[in-house]
Amino acid sequence: MAQSPNFEKKQNLLRNKSFLVETVYILIIIIITILILLDFVDTGFFLGPYRFSHWMGIIGSAFILVFAPLYYIVKRRFPNRYKILLNLHIFGFTTAFLLVSIHLAGQLSRPLQFYPDLGGGVALYIIVAILVATGYLFRYNLITLRGGKKIQPHTNRMLHVSLIGGLYIVLIVHIVLNFILA
Repeated sequence: MAQSPNFEKKQNLLRNKSFLVETVYILIIIIITILILLDFVDTGFFLGPYRFSHWMGIIGSAFILVFAPLYYIVKRRFPNRYKILLNLHIFGFTTAFLLVSIHLAGQLSRPLQFYPDLGGGVALYIIVAILVATGYLFRYNLITLRGGKKIQPHTNRMLHVSLIGGLYIVLIVHIVLNFILA
């Protein structure tokens, strides 16, 4: 009896080390975020002038701000190193997502009398979460069109570039409002 193409696809994914590592990493990020939200992990302590959770958000955002255009340039200048760059891109942005998740969860778990204005921060988090989710789903071909057709990489690239553009705009406004004008 022949097995369905979907069964074979799932079996291949389970043998893919990159897929397994990335999946476990995303699950760890979700668990860490929940632990911070439920106050099992405290990120509200100060390191210098800012809370630990702020430093995580600053580092994660700085990585995104610097690495997104750098990745675009370097992958074109060194196409023979694309696989290494792609792995750095995937791991780096997932780590930035971890740091931004720590920041947002730290903000959301603050006491009511110190609760921050979340406007731009929530928008940023949604954009980063969509970037990570679409990157993960398209990278491992977890989404297919009707009839089993794969979604073309160009479609994901267009979505990613659009989201990164929006991320830059909202992040710059967020930085100006919370650090410069505050």
